[in-house]
Amino acid sequence: MAEAAEILHDLALDVRPLSGALGAEVRGVDVAALDDDGFAAVHALLMQYSAIALHGQEHLTDDDLREFGLRWGKLDVHGYSPTVQGYDDVLRIRSDPQRPGTAEGWHSDVSWKVIPPKISMLHARQVPSVGGDTLFASQYRAYEDLSDAMQTFLAPLDAEHDGRVFDINLIRQPATHPVVITHPETGRKALYVNGGFTRRIKGLPPGESTAILNFLYSHCTRERYQARVRYEPGTLAMWDNRCVQHAAVPDFGTEVRELHRVAVLCDQRPAR
Repeated sequence: MAEAAEILHDLALDVRPLSGALGAEVRGVDVAALDDDGFAAVHALLMQYSAIALHGQEHLTDDDLREFGLRWGKLDVHGYSPTVQGYDDVLRIRSDPQRPGTAEGWHSDVSWKVIPPKISMLHARQVPSVGGDTLFASQYRAYEDLSDAMQTFLAPLDAEHDGRVFDINLIRQPATHPVVITHPETGRKALYVNGGFTRRIKGLPPGESTAILNFLYSHCTRERYQARVRYEPGTLAMWDNRCVQHAAVPDFGTEVRELHRVAVLCDQRPAR
């Protein structure tokens, strides 16, 4: 298999960075027809930019989306959110006049599971006339900007995550992950706490845990670490949950917005 840089050159992809922190728009790829070299190119782009928007995928079916996800690993079965009829591993994320989009907030997908997703993908099936973007924030950059003293303090700490927003009983089934993890493919360190699912830092009194987490929540989603994906019909957005948080922007009123999501599980639990 050719080197990633050579593959990217040979495929003549149109790659446009979204910000200085992370993210890129990509045109000229058909994810339903990727050979091994093409898949290696998409993998290289994801490792480089952490979040990518693959435009021009209007033809993708849900079966195509699943098959592309399975090339990355085992798919997550969320278990609590609505799914596309006939599938237990394809989520249907829809807002319409009967159920307007209201959910917002930064998070890393399903970090409340012992083995959370490493990669998430959203396929835009119907988009509003304006708005409905997704924001992304680099947790590499957020970690790297911390002082040496704060990095040293956080290094040995673990935090509990739970999914109480989906089912109150999940309070009793927290997952513990390091506050700072090492990406198993890039070797870079990233913060791994989020306001959606992280509940406490183990070993700290409640007041100290809350203070540290509130600081980290504010710090790790600063504008300087962000990029924004603007969907077109058929856009396939994908991102690396091991080093990225994301947030939906519910700024499209009562228009219809429908995206179908698959998530690929980590090969092992997040580690230092």
